[in-house]
Amino acid sequence: MPFSLNLYHDQIGANGASTAPLPAAHRLLYVRHGRVAIGGQTKNADEATYRDGTVAMKSAGEWCQVWRWELAPPNAAPALLEGEGVFSSLRMSRVITTLPMPEGSHWLLRLDQIITGPGRIADRHQHPGPGIRCLLEGTFNVQQDAESYRDLAPGDAWWETGSDTVIAWSSRQIAAKFLRGMVLPVEWEGKVTGTWLSGKTPPPGNWKLYLDRVIVV
Repeated sequence: MPFSLNLYHDQIGANGASTAPLPAAHRLLYVRHGRVAIGGQTKNADEATYRDGTVAMKSAGEWCQVWRWELAPPNAAPALLEGEGVFSSLRMSRVITTLPMPEGSHWLLRLDQIITGPGRIADRHQHPGPGIRCLLEGTFNVQQDAESYRDLAPGDAWWETGSDTVIAWSSRQIAAKFLRGMVLPVEWEGKVTGTWLSGKTPPPGNWKLYLDRVIVV
């Protein structure tokens, strides 16, 4: 069965809440700003959680923002959060074409973070699975055959198929920090991805793993 990987940004005003839960799906949720109750469990800024059931959200004080990655059928309607003081937007949706995902197969759903120093260039490399990245800080550039991006700003998203060769770089003035919501083969659990085609592995960047969750589709 084919799947899309979708990225949403959900913003909830002070003391706001969703009026109806999101339908069940495999999803990763990251609190970008503020504090939010997700399914009754409060999460702080820079914390993440995995949910596969229905999900309701409520701000825990000031306004909050959640970045949400989820798997869905390619023809599904956008799963937008609704409620008083709630703004929800679908930032990116891409169909996964590089992995066979038959019913009952196991996959690794990952959320991690990369920090790359000012002026650093990530030479030709690939990954074992696709994903949607979203920039947290700085600016970033991505060159690849599938989709290339220039001067990305915080909140901007980009897609990497995994199998396409990528070259990427930040500005010379400021470090770049971004999140990656990825679908990977399960043997990559707990391991840093990246195959460097030059044959010379560069020094590792600053990598933070939020979640690795093995799922059955």
